[in-house]
Amino acid sequence: MKVESLHLNNQRNAAHYQFQTDFNQAVIKYTPQTLGIVEAYAAYLLLYQDEGVALVSISKSATTDQIGVADHDRDITFRGLSDSVSSKLNHFSAAVRDAAKRVMVILDGYGNLAPKPNDEESGLISSLIADLKSKLPADLTLLAINDWIAELERQNNVFIALQATRNSEEASRTELRMKEVRIEIDAAYRKIVERINALIVVNGEAPYTEFVKEINVRIARANDAIAQSKGRAASKPAAEA
Repeated sequence: MKVESLHLNNQRNAAHYQFQTDFNQAVIKYTPQTLGIVEAYAAYLLLYQDEGVALVSISKSATTDQIGVADHDRDITFRGLSDSVSSKLNHFSAAVRDAAKRVMVILDGYGNLAPKPNDEESGLISSLIADLKSKLPADLTLLAINDWIAELERQNNVFIALQATRNSEEASRTELRMKEVRIEIDAAYRKIVERINALIVVNGEAPYTEFVKEINVRIARANDAIAQSKGRAASKPAAEA
């Protein structure tokens, strides 16, 4: 009896971490003391925890999609504001036409903000709104675009808040990289397996039988998943693969 082999480097990141989670739970169940791996397990456990952190660090930020939606929303509102003012350049009222011309001077000075880089667009929208409110408050009321400006300001603030949240998430993430962590934890795992297999020879199978059976079932399942993955990859057309 022995712990069977597993090609750890062929596992995808999530599957690799799940196997290590199963292995760790089995060690806890049968205890490192009983298995005779106290020191090796202590080193392994730190790396297992690092892998969990590293897996999170390569996952997509939960706010990324929300940021995309918020940016799209403010772009639409900015264009709507510009179109609303532009349409009033041909208003029947001379006062409205003149107000539209004055507002368009400021809008033209900023240009089309939608294609700007996100951070630049945020600052320019804030500056544009401040200019319009401070310089042409009466014209904004006459053109009935205060609601447009208020909505643009709200959407811009939503985007800024989401961006700040993502930046905070990224700043707090570890510098660990999955590839390096996997190499280290694989070495620690193999060290434990080698020790257990050696102890089986020295002490006999009895103290390790149930643990080895449980681990080998999980190894068989992992090896099957690897084989299936390779089979799917091999069956794909060359261009798709």
